Amino acid sequence: MPYSVNMLAGILKEIKDSGIDFVVIGDTVVFLELRYKKFEGDIDLFVTNMSPFVEEENIRSIAEERGWGFSYTDIGTPRIIIGSGEGDIVVELYENIHDFYIPEEILTSSKKIKLKNTEVNILHVEDYILLKARAGGPEDLEKLAKILELLNSKNYRINQRLLKAHLDYFPREEQNLIASRIKSLGIRI
Repeated sequence: MPYSVNMLAGILKEIKDSGIDFVVIGDTVVFLELRYKKFEGDIDLFVTNMSPFVEEENIRSIAEERGWGFSYTDIGTPRIIIGSGEGDIVVELYENIHDFYIPEEILTSSKKIKLKNTEVNILHVEDYILLKARAGGPEDLEKLAKILELLNSKNYRINQRLLKAHLDYFPREEQNLIASRIKSLGIRI
């Protein structure tokens, strides 16, 4: 279901007001950077002040208090379903668990943006690229290729210095693979 930037801002404000601190990750980062006014798909958040896995009951209570639905992501962390007059908006809550990993340095270097009257932290687009390349599944690389085409079509300049510097935050044994996947999509690193 498509939703507006105002609706996104309202949802993120409500989540913040409920006591959940986060960094916006996923496709939303790219669309925010490109200043989209309409969004589709889920909203992925990396929770920074608690473990969504361990604090599942707390998150379930927050969802129930606000009339939101509750389920689970593919990796078993909580997912909140927020109903609107036009359909449901899914908010997936992540942390470093199983194969899902975002280096702490990337999270702490996220950028603050003002979304309507709410200040939120979002990943740099370059970090989104690194994370998609790290995931490396066929769907991830296909999606990354489409996102790179979109960025190119909007004349977005990828900061290669940032890309290279943040690649160093990943374990040494993963860096060459991440770099080669990014190079295969036409980005110098």
